[in-house]
Amino acid sequence: MFKDEFIDLVIGIPWVNRACSFEEADCWGLVLLYYRHVLGIEISQSPDYENGSDFSVCYGTDAVYWLQTETFTEGGIFVAWIGSRPVHVGLVIDGHVLHSRGENGHVRKDAIRTIQKLFTKVEFYRYAGDRNTAGARAA
Repeated sequence: MFKDEFIDLVIGIPWVNRACSFEEADCWGLVLLYYRHVLGIEISQSPDYENGSDFSVCYGTDAVYWLQTETFTEGGIFVAWIGSRPVHVGLVIDGHVLHSRGENGHVRKDAIRTIQKLFTKVEFYRYAGDRNTAGARAA
């Protein structure tokens, strides 16, 4: 699937906690869908996500698969924080963010600056593969 086809399919679909389909998706589910259908990469995810753990618990477990970058990278992700807690994640596509916002929200495309204004801190990452690959690259 091409990137533009993906964007057309997901814009406006409702946010549903732990959903990962073209009918509904939460913020992490949207990342999984993009990597699977556009990039052809099956992202590992922790059992914490599937078990409904709090986002910050899932983030702590899955962060090993990602390498932080100084600025946004096409096809990378952002992680948004409120205070000392990571609370939201989304994709960086065409210099914008594609993300699924919480309760009663939906998938939308916004300027990166919009996300930076809404949250205390925004970090950018690129995918680094499985735990062994991520550890080797981070060393």
